[in-house]
Amino acid sequence: MLSLLMFIQLASATPQPLTVGVGEPALVFGLPALNQAQAIESVKKASVSLSDFVGVMPAQSRQAVVVHFFNRKRGAGTLKDLHRIQKKNASKGVQVLGVCACGGESQALIEWAESENLNFPVVHDGHRVVSQRYGVTEFPITMIVDAEGRVFAIGQPKGETAEEEIQAEVDGILSR
Repeated sequence: MLSLLMFIQLASATPQPLTVGVGEPALVFGLPALNQAQAIESVKKASVSLSDFVGVMPAQSRQAVVVHFFNRKRGAGTLKDLHRIQKKNASKGVQVLGVCACGGESQALIEWAESENLNFPVVHDGHRVVSQRYGVTEFPITMIVDAEGRVFAIGQPKGETAEEEIQAEVDGILSR
């Protein structure tokens, strides 16, 4: 099992100037969902905000939110891993949230997101406003946010070990 330190080291090995660090408050955002049916199932509306799940008086209080920044070329392959993480941990108070920093035609992205059949919302950061606020310039980046809205872990999970890396961090936050 990987430790929190290893997940953080993955992030520090990347040349990104992230604007939010471990232990700091996560930046609040709200974006329209690409897979609206899943968003409505999760938060009863077609747009999703981080504050729906964590922070002060969330509508759907969670122990942790796994926020995965990706685009279709880099990080989309991790979505099936995140699907399994959501399935395994939903009853434990964990929510996965995909942030697609994808340009292009909205309808094509909606069709793509819906075809993935994910069990968590994927929101559209088409102008990359949220990604830029977080300082995400390379994809993918995964952040785990605790119930109080603070960043617990940041990493750049890779390929075959992505699910294990992220799950280890989820286990870490749940064991606190």
